[in-house]
Amino acid sequence: MIHLHTVYLYDDPDTAGLDIDYLAGSLAAEAPGLQVGVRTDFLTHHFGRFPEEHRASLEHELERQLAGTRASAHLDAEDEGLPWAQVDADEVYVGRLLQAALRLLIPEDEATTDRLHCVFISQLLADIDDPAAPRVGVAALGSPTIISTSGLVEAPRRPREYYFRRNHYAMLGAVEHIDSLAEQFADRTVDYGDPRINELLKGYLLMAVAYRATGDGPCADPLCPLHAANTQQQLLQTQLGDRSRICGYHRGMLDTVYGE
Repeated sequence: MIHLHTVYLYDDPDTAGLDIDYLAGSLAAEAPGLQVGVRTDFLTHHFGRFPEEHRASLEHELERQLAGTRASAHLDAEDEGLPWAQVDADEVYVGRLLQAALRLLIPEDEATTDRLHCVFISQLLADIDDPAAPRVGVAALGSPTIISTSGLVEAPRRPREYYFRRNHYAMLGAVEHIDSLAEQFADRTVDYGDPRINELLKGYLLMAVAYRATGDGPCADPLCPLHAANTQQQLLQTQLGDRSRICGYHRGMLDTVYGE
């Protein structure tokens, strides 16, 4: 088991309602033995370490590398069957490739196993390990951990009735009715700008800490916040439901490794 000392949380100014200080406080409360630091967005923070005269070339090189991490560079962006067909294809990144690109910017003294970098982004994360069945996700766990706030909306499935109504309204050209679906299904779905976003993200931070410490993936217990929900209704129940609680295994791990 790896003992973490410090977790750095990187803000995302493009995500409406994201409260990085609140999330840091929540993580510190669940794992008081951790040092939790709050930073501006990942690129601004790490580019700020370099002299201004070097930044232009560094930014150019990073942009070149990021181009290769976009899902559109590996799959046919015109394929309407892709799970992100409703999203700008250039805003979808392959999780493991984006991790590798961002990892290059982490200074050597912060790349140690006792430190974890958690980066919030508004862009979508894609898993294309199986090109025949690409998927979108909420988090790419590892170094650094990347958490997609758009993934909360696009990765877990909405109710079937939601899709039926959206397709029906689209066929009729009734755009105003499509826009009202978020309100109609608010108790079972998550949308952009959702005021519950910070509550929904807390479990993913714990998941990142547990993964770095033990190598374990998401929890199998659907009531544990470290569970990776497959549907939006399950996401709301797992993170916000009356029965939601950290399972015994993960509570014991957090208390043992990161308790005071």
